[in-house]
Amino acid sequence: MTLALAYHTWADGLTRQFAWSPDRLAVHLLDDTSLDSVVVANPLRSHLERLRGRGQAAELLPDRPRRHLVQPRRWRRQDSPSVESSLATYRRLDHWLAAASRRLGQERPVLVSCHPLLAAVADDRHWSDVVYYGWDDWLTYPNHAHLTDLVAHGYELMAEREVNVIGVTRAIVDRVGSPRGSVVPNGINGMDHEPGGAAVPGWFEELDGPVALYVGALQERVDVEAVRRLALDLPDWQVVLVGPLQDPPRFARLAEVPNVHVMPPEPRPVVLELMARATVCLIPHRRTPMSEAMSPLKLYEYLASGARVVATDLEPMRGVSDRCLLVEEGTPLAPAVLTACEVPRPSAEELAAFRSAHDWSSRYRDWRIAAFGR
Repeated sequence: MTLALAYHTWADGLTRQFAWSPDRLAVHLLDDTSLDSVVVANPLRSHLERLRGRGQAAELLPDRPRRHLVQPRRWRRQDSPSVESSLATYRRLDHWLAAASRRLGQERPVLVSCHPLLAAVADDRHWSDVVYYGWDDWLTYPNHAHLTDLVAHGYELMAEREVNVIGVTRAIVDRVGSPRGSVVPNGINGMDHEPGGAAVPGWFEELDGPVALYVGALQERVDVEAVRRLALDLPDWQVVLVGPLQDPPRFARLAEVPNVHVMPPEPRPVVLELMARATVCLIPHRRTPMSEAMSPLKLYEYLASGARVVATDLEPMRGVSDRCLLVEEGTPLAPAVLTACEVPRPSAEELAAFRSAHDWSSRYRDWRIAAFGR
């Protein structure tokens, strides 16, 4: 089979310790001994990037037979917002991947594409089946707003061609609209949460009082007013946000609240340790088309760290754990945060059971049945 990544390369996954869903999927496909041959294709990258000496870092796959990494290239750096131009680009990519798969010994393998347009135009003569893995809804993603028409067209073509869609939420599957659709939520790597975590930074050790923690990209999906109100309602608490600041103006007003701390990203082992040590972890997401389609990895990682969680009441948050208290958007967070403090921490047995149930080894079994029927 051939897995075509989108937007992020195998090396990107290696850098973030294979934390995201396409990373984990790639790892499990490569480890799947029932698959005779696996080709992992990085997303399109520019020839100029190579000529300038960038993008040359070693990207080694596990040392196993018939496991290959390929790098398709083009002259453009990014997808064209022109639908027709991009359709032509991804048809060429489809032909290139099919030829590369044949050279590596595959005859009409299954194509699993993380890019909506590649899945939409993939030629059935090249592949025994085409699977689209929707690990995010690119139609509503703010960083892809200039490509909205392109993604929408890809969804329409997939629905017309009845591409096999596997989404992390029902919202993604429904937005694509193909009659062949399955839901496999995000998951964790349970081994990441084993005892013996990293040391937390000094600034965290110096915080005085209970800690309400949010970890993730600081962008438009975060309800900044809810965070601000929480800090004002609980002045004896420390409200901490850790992650890349992608929308500085939106978060600027938090600087005037003394018990709010906006901190830069930390290495993944440190982040997991922060989750485990926080009094309560937060997911104060605004209700938007993007957040309604997300299967928030942080929810599973919070809970796998043993944390109590307070989150906006969105469909993907429901029914995951009794340690996740849901709050309607616009409702103050403080009462739920105080209630969450009374929720007992899970026992070692309960924590192990949660990690096992939501580990990617379990998710992969469901994903494989949806993709390959076995």
